[in-house]
Amino acid sequence: MYRIMIALIANDKMSRTELAKKAEISERSVQRYITALVESGVPVVSESGKGGGYSIPGEFKLTSTLLTAEDTERIRTCLSALSGTFKDNLTEEVLDKLSALSGCDTSGQLVVDFDNWNGEGASAKEDAMTAAMRNGVSVDMEYADKSGTVSRRLFDPYCIALKEGVRYVYGRCHVHNDFRLFRLARVRSVALTDMAFTRDDRADVHNALMLDGGSVDLEIEFDENARAGVEEWLGSGAVTESDPPRARARVYGGGELVRKILSFGSYVRVLSPARIAELVSSEAAKIAEAYAGA
Repeated sequence: MYRIMIALIANDKMSRTELAKKAEISERSVQRYITALVESGVPVVSESGKGGGYSIPGEFKLTSTLLTAEDTERIRTCLSALSGTFKDNLTEEVLDKLSALSGCDTSGQLVVDFDNWNGEGASAKEDAMTAAMRNGVSVDMEYADKSGTVSRRLFDPYCIALKEGVRYVYGRCHVHNDFRLFRLARVRSVALTDMAFTRDDRADVHNALMLDGGSVDLEIEFDENARAGVEEWLGSGAVTESDPPRARARVYGGGELVRKILSFGSYVRVLSPARIAELVSSEAAKIAEAYAGA
């Protein structure tokens, strides 16, 4: 019953088949539980016919009795982890409300911090993108790609995404007439236009984040001087004791991977995939060349 109620609160409308699958019960049981919910005071609306289903009016409110101490603690942990992402006081206010709701302190047993050591955070560019998203208008954006080539493009921003400590803006690029991820740090300038846009239902930021660089099965060998760093990065379970020791793990294969490997200097060598080894070697050669005349 609880699963059915939460599912109906979270969705505009769900069919009996969808609810049965969600709650892992039979469709006949769904009807029985719906009846029980109505009898207990939950205003479940039933619509028959094609396109029908069950729904709960938006004005129905969750009460504190539906959130356990573990629920509120998990929500607080996630909000605290993202506190540096938002520049207003709303997160702090919500945390205070959750503390009052659960009746326990805000220290938590798990602390997660998504902020970067290098301080890359919210900026005027992100403010402009957020304003464009809120008002549903396109932006005139100047962007520098990985090679440093600067281009100007019209862009419909859909959302800000945070992955691997890096902020991206996702939406539809008019130049390519397709959905694109752009790293916010590479956005040179952004200005709101008076051109309104409608969000395309085909947009899928989660898929874009997964495909951006993809994941790779990385195998490296390393010097003992790098052991602590490698184990902190890949986990001690990824290490195979040999001479020299090796480590294997599935990791995100974007540009951040090359920079991470280079941070170990000569103490780490990529065994596979060959493509990553070549990228690291090429970048190391560029670094050596830059210092050749020093």
